[in-house]
Amino acid sequence: MTDDNKAVTGLKQLGLSTYEARVFVALHKLGTGTASEISSVVEVPRSQVYGAAEGLEELGLVETQQSTPTTYRPVPLQQAREQLLDQLARTGEEAFDYLERVKNTHEAREKSESIWLISARDAIVSRTVDVAAMAEHRLLYGVTSVEYLEDDIVRALEEASERGVTVVVASAEPTVLEAVPDSSPLITYRVPAERDMDVDTGRVLLADEHTVLLSTHSEVTSQGHGEEVAFWTSENPFASVLVELVSGWLREPFP
Repeated sequence: MTDDNKAVTGLKQLGLSTYEARVFVALHKLGTGTASEISSVVEVPRSQVYGAAEGLEELGLVETQQSTPTTYRPVPLQQAREQLLDQLARTGEEAFDYLERVKNTHEAREKSESIWLISARDAIVSRTVDVAAMAEHRLLYGVTSVEYLEDDIVRALEEASERGVTVVVASAEPTVLEAVPDSSPLITYRVPAERDMDVDTGRVLLADEHTVLLSTHSEVTSQGHGEEVAFWTSENPFASVLVELVSGWLREPFP
């Protein structure tokens, strides 16, 4: 991809149409230009330059000189940057404000008992934090490696403990349990060796009696673990059965 195309792609992501982006790039190359001059340096038909320039003018990105032929000039780059980024921020705020207003306003026909799949590490961490934040009575967080003790998750577990939730960090690996500071309110539990799951599990989170999140690795390479993939389910018979099975398998450490 050429530098021009990269710039056009970036401008399109900021809200410009393809022709508007190309004309804007051309004008910054030219400084000022007529429709014919713009068309000669960019892949936009002269007949389409006028509409694109008008759109840029409405966005406050181009100034027009009333001459024959009409001449166009781009606003300074700093002004254009602020204009586009401010517009993007406003558009984003409006979209998320709308989503906040309509959230859960449409009643589902029936309650789903779905299993939700998560395939991005950041999303898995975020969901784990959310589940921990909603727990009311108990949390069991079992991991196979210290790498799964991300700061955000540890903080969420400690906050749950501070509000009265019984929180246990479990692992068959001593290094995991040693990574939990003595000053931490979290309870640590050594999983019996014979109960260590013989699968490529990354983490498992049990919340109360109704929510479970379990991650595995999609592939193991010579360099280490592959991509982490997780599923979670909550507040349905399947989730309750899974919570009971996993708790029993690990010889549940809750008092």
